[in-house]
Amino acid sequence: MGVEIIEIDRPGVWPDELTAYVKAAAGLVGGFTTYAELCEDGELGDFDPGLRELLARRLLRTFHATRLLDYEVDDIKAQGLRRLTPQLLEDRQDKALAAGVITAEEHKTLCESSVFKTERFARFRLNKICVVGNRQPLHDRRIGDQFSFWGGEAQYNGAGWEKLASDRVKRLGRPALVVALLDVTDPKVAVLSSRELVCPFVGSFMGLPEVGCQIDYGADVPGSRIEAVWQPGDAAYDEFERLPGD
Repeated sequence: MGVEIIEIDRPGVWPDELTAYVKAAAGLVGGFTTYAELCEDGELGDFDPGLRELLARRLLRTFHATRLLDYEVDDIKAQGLRRLTPQLLEDRQDKALAAGVITAEEHKTLCESSVFKTERFARFRLNKICVVGNRQPLHDRRIGDQFSFWGGEAQYNGAGWEKLASDRVKRLGRPALVVALLDVTDPKVAVLSSRELVCPFVGSFMGLPEVGCQIDYGADVPGSRIEAVWQPGDAAYDEFERLPGD
């Protein structure tokens, strides 16, 4: 691809200028022993714009947890990840029906159980792709329903989902980690709801435990930015021994 890829969890291979910048930020907040304390301190905010500038013309390796049918894996590799919208959910439902994966009755029930039809969900996830910005949370904590239920968060969080008679439909596909390479320079596109992007970089540099980074990404990710799709049986997936749903 010709573009430098950055991983938050691997400070030993960061470019020198990024290492020096994060080291300076860490020097300002030294002494913390937990990542939560680091984030609560609030002293790192002024370092965030400079960090994002250093990440310009570089891409951040991130991970999107989901459950995919075989043809959906191929679609993501070719076309990328789309932001969550009612149309995206409808397209998945319609394609599953056309492929004979679900019945017409199951399709009707899925349409009716969408959170877009039943709950005030839109303001939390609409027009966003939720990704894990580093590997550590995949080792430390169970991701949960993202791996366990087909259809995406907008499907399984709906009230009607619990009433869906077919457990088979809920378990369609296989768990998948989509490895997406993101441009995170714009804080209005790569949004961290509870902390600045500089925080996980500093926490990782300091070797703190349980460093975590969730990014709500407000743009589609083209197929050229999908590095891989890992599933059970792939060595890269299987290194996360506690991942549920497989």
